[in-house]
Amino acid sequence: SVCLQMASDTQLCTEERPETYLERAVFPILMPALGAMLHRALETERRRRFNSLDYLCEYLYNHNPMCSDRNHVNLSDIPFVKDEWSIRPRPPPPLSAFLTEEKAARIIQSAYRGYLIRKKGDMQVFRTWLKGYRKEAKAARSIQGWWRQLKGLL
Repeated sequence: SVCLQMASDTQLCTEERPETYLERAVFPILMPALGAMLHRALETERRRRFNSLDYLCEYLYNHNPMCSDRNHVNLSDIPFVKDEWSIRPRPPPPLSAFLTEEKAARIIQSAYRGYLIRKKGDMQVFRTWLKGYRKEAKAARSIQGWWRQLKGLL
């Protein structure tokens, strides 16, 4: 078996079975990270977005057993994250991440009330009339503009 010394106590053996490698090297690091992520997700407010991948990335970077002398580093200060975000910037968070439950409920209720009004029969007749009126007004403005141009040439 060919083994590479990666750190003082971690070896990568090329003839090792994948299951054995996972149980020996990956799970002892990943399982506490997943547990901490679940606890943080439960503590996070319901309306606030929790990005589990961001949390895992930061946790694993800060708890890397091969770099035990590393101080806590925020996600945005991790070198490979900085490089990635310089190439592909993150989109801004959605509006719902900043709204309270009351404001979100008000917006949803307002949109629903507007829908109920728009679906009424008399509103449909009004909207059809308004669409035709706007079309006629646009045509009238176009003809008036054409007449002005023609008068200016004479």
